[in-house]
Amino acid sequence: MTPKRSLFDGFEAQRTPVDSDYRAVLRNGLVVLDTNVLLDLYRMSAPVREDMLTVLKAIAPRLWIPHQVQVEFWHVRQSNDLIEHHDKKASSARDTLRSTITKSRNALEDWVNNIHLGNNPDFAKPMHEKLDCAEKLLEDIVDMLEAQAAKDRVPNIRDTNKDPVIQALDQLLRGRVGAPYDTPRHSEEVRRAKERAAKRIPPGYVDFEKKDVDEQAAGDYLVWRQLLDEAHVRQTEILFVTRDIKEDWRRNHKYKLARLPRVELVDELRDLTGRRLFMVEPSVLMQHVSKEFSLEKTVDSTSVSALRHFEAEESDADSRPGEKTRYRLAQVPGGRTADYVETVWIMAQMIEENAELAVCLQRFMETFPSVTLLPEARRRLMSLVSLGIADVKGEQIALTDAGRRFVENRDGDLLRRLLMERIEGASEAREFLREGGQVSGLKYRLSNHPELELSTTQSELLLRWMSKLKLLSA
Repeated sequence: MTPKRSLFDGFEAQRTPVDSDYRAVLRNGLVVLDTNVLLDLYRMSAPVREDMLTVLKAIAPRLWIPHQVQVEFWHVRQSNDLIEHHDKKASSARDTLRSTITKSRNALEDWVNNIHLGNNPDFAKPMHEKLDCAEKLLEDIVDMLEAQAAKDRVPNIRDTNKDPVIQALDQLLRGRVGAPYDTPRHSEEVRRAKERAAKRIPPGYVDFEKKDVDEQAAGDYLVWRQLLDEAHVRQTEILFVTRDIKEDWRRNHKYKLARLPRVELVDELRDLTGRRLFMVEPSVLMQHVSKEFSLEKTVDSTSVSALRHFEAEESDADSRPGEKTRYRLAQVPGGRTADYVETVWIMAQMIEENAELAVCLQRFMETFPSVTLLPEARRRLMSLVSLGIADVKGEQIALTDAGRRFVENRDGDLLRRLLMERIEGASEAREFLREGGQVSGLKYRLSNHPELELSTTQSELLLRWMSKLKLLSA
């Protein structure tokens, strides 16, 4: 007799999970946490962090992490990028807000000069006064940002004996961490990861396309292999919780909805154990656990949407690493004959000696008597903010760490590096030269670049800076 078959026989991975599936795995299966779930506890806002820990405590008996997750967690846990996450996010927002004012002042000055009214000191004065008011409002917002960052920062984060996230995870995961492979097995699995990546077998091939060191590129595969080993021992269904949406983990990885695990992963687990694999993001886990374990009165309903937004933002950031706010420069006092390194060093010294912005600007005009208008003095001094040498907060101005190093060493290489990293159009200019372009064509290319907003005047000014700092070579 021919066995009766259903439409899903041999295609079990195509079955979309329903609430009862998640209910069963949360009650009886194994919930495996990826590295980013643990690390994101530091990146979340304080209320969402507390709600996420509440969710994990509710399912603590079901939790488990592979040894590779433990390795990756401690490696990243020590980085300044994680420790200073909230401060850096606030700083990025602050820089964007302040750059708005800087760009506005530059635009106003360009307009005044372009219509030949630069010699009339009163013409633009009312507009500058309006910009001063706008700057005060933005500084109030900056203060609010920094206050919130202080609330969200994990207290005692640099002391693992006092860090509350470490204390909570240590309790949750005690006895629930996989054992490491011995050296021969580990080497064999790294070799196998590379072989699979060459055939584009998920997961892990994306990292082998991006990373040069096999040991680092094999991380995703090692997490998966150790997950499979544990599933084989326990003979249970698996709920893998991860924010990773790379194509070697997820189907429909480019879309916001229905991000199911790759069919190959579901089939590999089923072939080994006969069990099902489920995969969700932390926000989905929070939603299901809150409902299943009646945590609605404990876990704020807004935390799910806040966490979903956070996941989207972090995933976008992962897809465009290194993207930063970029700034523009003003003229250097002394014009075309100035030694730019020396002049910037003198300006930085003024800031070191004068914490009050008004006093510093007065000193600037005394040192460079050719600059007779206060708005122009401010615009030129703000080049040091654009370069990351100084920082303005309210009516105070101070050197950054980079600024202090520059003042101490008068380091031209540091100044050149800051300009290339922070100034709009600098990297595009160098790329054009590397491709064989000529310096004579740079101004046109920059002022007509589709992704830049540089006028011809601004492009010419940038190229003057780059020329003076000997940056106009391929």
